[in-house]
Amino acid sequence: MNPLAVAGNAGLLIALAHASWWTVTSVVALPRPSVGIGPTTRLRLMVVVPAHNEDAMLGDCIRSLRDAHTGSEREILVVADNCNDDTAVVARGLGATPIERVDPERIGKSFALDFAIDHLTKRVVPPDAILFVDADSTVSRTFFDAIERRLNAGARAVQVHYEAAPGSSPLGRLRRVALLLIHWSRPLGASRLGLGTTFKGNGMALRWDVASAGVGGQGLAEDAAMTLSLADRGIAVEFEPGASVAGYMAQDYASARTQDDRWERGRFSLVPRAFATAGRTLARGNVAAAAGALEVGSLPLSLVVVLALSGGALALLGHASPVLAGASVGFVGAYLVTGVSAARVPLSELSALSAIPPYFAHKAGVYFRVLARPARGWQRTQRSEH
Repeated sequence: MNPLAVAGNAGLLIALAHASWWTVTSVVALPRPSVGIGPTTRLRLMVVVPAHNEDAMLGDCIRSLRDAHTGSEREILVVADNCNDDTAVVARGLGATPIERVDPERIGKSFALDFAIDHLTKRVVPPDAILFVDADSTVSRTFFDAIERRLNAGARAVQVHYEAAPGSSPLGRLRRVALLLIHWSRPLGASRLGLGTTFKGNGMALRWDVASAGVGGQGLAEDAAMTLSLADRGIAVEFEPGASVAGYMAQDYASARTQDDRWERGRFSLVPRAFATAGRTLARGNVAAAAGALEVGSLPLSLVVVLALSGGALALLGHASPVLAGASVGFVGAYLVTGVSAARVPLSELSALSAIPPYFAHKAGVYFRVLARPARGWQRTQRSEH
């Protein structure tokens, strides 16, 4: 058999599987979610803010958490991890509790989270739940109330809507649109189908009994690793659209290289584990948790687009199935349209699509570096504006 045809059809099948499922979830996500209202049992919520040299942005984060305060106990614990700036000083000055960690051998966000949990286990009265918020982020005023309602309804792990802060460049605006597809349309649709989603690394919440048993968030993609560890324990991550956290996204390609290197290295290293976890979880009958594990193992949208377009080109040359090519390209287009519609992306933001060609070139460089050399520890995104 023609090797080009085998490779082309295989790529088209992979693209079709991804794009068709994403289209389904985006269609289900089209109705606007209702706003949760009514009384709720107050919980002791502890916010953990892992921070590595974040004195410039930490203040906005803490102030937004204070603004979202609703009267119950909400302590903010800042982990100043291997810092050589005033992160701890800023935290203390704004009423947060800083704990400093110095360990030049064990560096990275996952170690900072474990350090915070170890610190909290020594307390006489632990929190009812812990929330994780990045130091370069701000939260919505509904942050605590929405998470509290979800936890009171029985959730053990919660992910709120993690959005990109407004972009100041074509790249920043494009990343904001892309994040809406991944962090809003897909998880909202999955949630309405009774399926779990993935942790996104920011705006996460765990019941204390779950967190104190260990979060399992090792590596560069600690959020994805946490999702898989929870799935193995039969716990699905539930999406909460009623609260949001807005995080900093790189606005130029020099800064984006660090951010994307970290995300893609972590993602690809977990793909085999994701499928193994999904298989074990599904065998136990936990479809919701298995869906979250499969999402961890899914390809990034940029690669799905490349597979669909490459397969389409091969089909035009007679080396792949025209039917598969048409279906794959069609569903990619359908996903983009329904995903953008479900997220209600303003038309003004769609001008960012002009940045797609240089962005694809940038992503090709990211994948080359991921394959070429390893990385470890904190990979802090360079700030171009702050």
